[in-house]
Amino acid sequence: MKLIKFLSLIIVALVLVNVTLTNRTVDESLYLSQLSSDINSLQEDNLLRQTRIAQLGSLPVLAEKIEAAGFVETPTVVALPTPASVALR
Repeated sequence: MKLIKFLSLIIVALVLVNVTLTNRTVDESLYLSQLSSDINSLQEDNLLRQTRIAQLGSLPVLAEKIEAAGFVETPTVVALPTPASVALR
């Protein structure tokens, strides 16, 4: 009789441990799912920001901003004579 009570107590304890671990696993799974969703959202935001930065730094946009600032394009390049550099001596 004592053996049956002991075994039934062990079975009840194992069932409680199983339920507890299962609940904990489900909670962690939901947390990881939320983290994965947050990571995907942040990656999309980063991609949009990188695209926007690339657009703002493109040559046509920069050329418009440079012209709006008052700079003009020169058709020829003018070089001033300089003494030979140390490396050429």
